[in-house]
Amino acid sequence: MKTAVLINGFANNGSAGKKWDHIEDDVKSIMPVGTLYIHFSETDNHNSLMETLINEYKVKNFISAGGDGSINNLINTLAEVTNYQLEPYSIGAIGLGSSNDFLKPVKHKISGIPVKIDFENKKPVDLGLVEFTDSDTTKKQLFIVNASLGFTALGNQLFNDNSNKIIRFLKPRSTGIAILWTIIQTLRTYQNINLEIAYNEEQISTSVTNLSIAKNPNVSGSFCYDIDPGADSGCIGLYLAENFKRQQIPKLLYALYRKRFSKTKNCKTALVQSVEINSAKPVLLETDGEIIEAGRFRFSVLPKALFVAD
Repeated sequence: MKTAVLINGFANNGSAGKKWDHIEDDVKSIMPVGTLYIHFSETDNHNSLMETLINEYKVKNFISAGGDGSINNLINTLAEVTNYQLEPYSIGAIGLGSSNDFLKPVKHKISGIPVKIDFENKKPVDLGLVEFTDSDTTKKQLFIVNASLGFTALGNQLFNDNSNKIIRFLKPRSTGIAILWTIIQTLRTYQNINLEIAYNEEQISTSVTNLSIAKNPNVSGSFCYDIDPGADSGCIGLYLAENFKRQQIPKLLYALYRKRFSKTKNCKTALVQSVEINSAKPVLLETDGEIIEAGRFRFSVLPKALFVAD
């Protein structure tokens, strides 16, 4: 099957390009003859590129060389072009981003860079789907790692703010320090958000500190939930932290670092097939590092919707 490697050299504040230069020869030495290598940017017409690769070049295997946002872009572009008929296609990844949560736990590396490019041992995985209302229009977005509201979403908005000079300086040099700086800055002004949440025949109204809907328990850096929803289980994980005061949020982060979230007071975990969330005013939602804003969300699962390389 024809393979295309889509290289986002602008990921991780532009440092992804240097990482690609470092491993390019090693990658090309093990990829099939005839593999396409395409450099792209956020300003390119991704749908047009995908249509060309599918219809003219008959590409079936796509490798995203970038970060989690690049993976998210690949999946959603592929879904739009194929009208969500994803079964014939497979994806892989080369981790050139800052956190690369999609590739965790890491099994394979090339020159120190985590990868999933073995299509001989590909497996079907679930995808998360969120439908949201924006200006009376219903839109939808796929995710393969996680989606979050509250503290994580606000932190991701800052972490991905390329106009912030400190973030732009720190991310290419140390992901850990960049995440720590982001946490400190987010803590300074963070306020809980009031949400109505419905899942598993329960309906609650609560003050949310953080809410994650995940297919992969890895959040960012070394933070990780302690219950894995499973890549092909047909479920998504719901991880709710409620009623934390601002000064208590470091305790929540420590629980994530120690993988003790479900054992922490004011934290709930459930494996679900759908979740509905309503807010009286628009709130931020982060999906695989990408930010959207809306007031109503519905999450569900597309079981074994896409093949992923090992």
